[in-house]
Amino acid sequence: MVPNRTARNRKLSFTARGLWLHLISLPDGAKEDVRTLADNNPGVGRKGVANALDELVAAGYYFRFTIRDPETGKVWTETAIHDLPQTEVSPVPASPATGNPADGNAGTLPTGVKDSVSKDLGKTPSLPSVTTPEVPAAPAAREGSNKTDQETPADPEAVRVLARLEDVDARLRLSGRQLRDLAPMAAQWLARGYSAAEITDAVVQGLPATVYAPARIVADRLTRKLPAPRRKWRKFAECSDGCGRVLPAGQDSGPCGVCAGTTPAPFLQELAAQAIQEPDTPADYVAPDVRAHAESLRDILRSRRTARQEVAA
Repeated sequence: MVPNRTARNRKLSFTARGLWLHLISLPDGAKEDVRTLADNNPGVGRKGVANALDELVAAGYYFRFTIRDPETGKVWTETAIHDLPQTEVSPVPASPATGNPADGNAGTLPTGVKDSVSKDLGKTPSLPSVTTPEVPAAPAAREGSNKTDQETPADPEAVRVLARLEDVDARLRLSGRQLRDLAPMAAQWLARGYSAAEITDAVVQGLPATVYAPARIVADRLTRKLPAPRRKWRKFAECSDGCGRVLPAGQDSGPCGVCAGTTPAPFLQELAAQAIQEPDTPADYVAPDVRAHAESLRDILRSRRTARQEVAA
């Protein structure tokens, strides 16, 4: 039987009373949440269902209980719907606890109370969930110090990238606290060699028609789409004398060894190697002075380069 007191309660809207009637008619253990209720009632929408539930909560018909399993640490929410408002005269039943159920009728709810309508948090939520990063505990303050808490400063470049998301899509407006919380995720993209434009494109592309929680969407996409680090190519400088040779690793400027006179040119090194490997060398054979020949060639190259510079001037 439906109590007329609730059906005619003018403090509740028609939507709240209809939602209450639907929930009170469900069997024990039914699984319903805002998303499923809105999907099954297209004319109301999620916001309308949420507002109706808030009315039932304020009036004492609808209650939510957050439960944590002490052994596994799993957290879930159970709800209870009542046919009459729960006041001081009709107290609210205690929050259900974990553990194996007792035999018989032990633990049954009082008269006039509908058994909990469980909300399964294992189902895929309508919006991506955000895993709050674990923040290490701040070091204990020294005796006589007034500092009790220290916050790690956020990466300014990552904060700037996240703040500019609003310029691309006005629905992605983030508060200052949300920017600080999401900055480490954006900083990982920057540390892996990706630009601000690539981060913005990964977050903005393919957004749903309605954005209910921008911070959750940004956190989900920064975490789920995080790419592998880019390969960093080693850069080498060229000789400052203009010969076109590449300087060895670790040398960022200056002339190469050939132009500086400390290393023979490659073709001279090949000639020297061939002369050493030649068999049947005559006894009166005198090896050419490779260093002197190299010095003469360098003088010729420098004179030609000087002449070209004078002509260009």
